Amino acid sequence: MWCDFNTQLFLLVNASDKASKLLIYFAIFCAKYLVYIPIIIMGIGWFIRPFYRQLILKMVISLGVALFVAFIIRHCFYSPRPFAVDVGTHNLFHDNTSSLPSQHAVFVWTIFFTVLFNYTCRFRIVLYLFALIAVLVSWSRVYLGIHWPLDIAVGFLVSIISVYLIKKFWISINKLLNRWSCR
Repeated sequence: MWCDFNTQLFLLVNASDKASKLLIYFAIFCAKYLVYIPIIIMGIGWFIRPFYRQLILKMVISLGVALFVAFIIRHCFYSPRPFAVDVGTHNLFHDNTSSLPSQHAVFVWTIFFTVLFNYTCRFRIVLYLFALIAVLVSWSRVYLGIHWPLDIAVGFLVSIISVYLIKKFWISINKLLNRWSCR
């Protein structure tokens, strides 16, 4: 039942054979290059806005945890990509590796949730921008036939849990980092 729902949802979002070339090019841009915008923004923020540094540190640690969990899931549970089982259309080249969870989704949603869970008025515009980026990257990966909706959903869950755990244990992590950096 879940497999049928995942496939039907994929076919609903996936580009048709008659999809606009302009929309496909936009989706390719979103899938391949949009993930760099948060990195650039946070890199600039590190040097220009010192109050971003604590947020960026939380983000880097959350990304490490989330991507490690994604790595474990990918190597324990193989899930073929849609193009590997000849479902839908495939508009972007990708290696035939396990698709669950989407590492792009894990990356962008972890960045978004780190900002959300540490929200202050200072981060409002950044929060909205990162939410838009996360949605567009997630949509584009399914639209182009690289991931199933379930891959995106699992990436979303891995991200939110990882960021929540780092937020919950931040005081202990920060003490450990301070002790380590003073040596």
